[in-house]
Amino acid sequence: MYRNQAGRGWISKASVYVLASTGAGLASGAVLGAAGALLPVELRVGVGSMLAVAAIAVGGLELFGRHVQPLQFDCETPQRWVNRGPLRWATRNGLALGFGATSRIGFWLWYVVPLGSFLVGDVRLGAVVYGTYGLSRSLAAVFILLGTLRYKTDASDWLMERYGQARTLAAGQLVFLGVATAVVVGI
Repeated sequence: MYRNQAGRGWISKASVYVLASTGAGLASGAVLGAAGALLPVELRVGVGSMLAVAAIAVGGLELFGRHVQPLQFDCETPQRWVNRGPLRWATRNGLALGFGATSRIGFWLWYVVPLGSFLVGDVRLGAVVYGTYGLSRSLAAVFILLGTLRYKTDASDWLMERYGQARTLAAGQLVFLGVATAVVVGI
């Protein structure tokens, strides 16, 4: 009986975390999409063009082993949140990580999310872009925890050992998105 109750508690915390993170992403993207809609399309295309060149440059430097530190707050969510109850912690942590900008950002690729949401200039598309980020980030944490529980090992060690590979993959994706954006906007 106790085991089932613990399982349901874990599921409810994970569900709240995923919903909060996704909700934060949806709301952030909707706000950025609405703000972007206030600018003329020509201006958004011009900014997108400049950012495409920057993405290719930064991604290219990363691919060739030149680490470029992302601009960020570089902080964890506050530890005191844990002491306010598991569902409150799940909610606050989900909101903070779904928004993303107030926590540690590991890769320049993250900037595609808010900038893309802004530059599409559409509330719904902005919400979809950022909401997908919030959902992906939260589900990744849930799956890492599930793997840790199932295999009785710390998945974070395995991930940290592969940080260089993840960095290379993110840099490659950043270059690809920069090139794709340049092609679409006609640089």
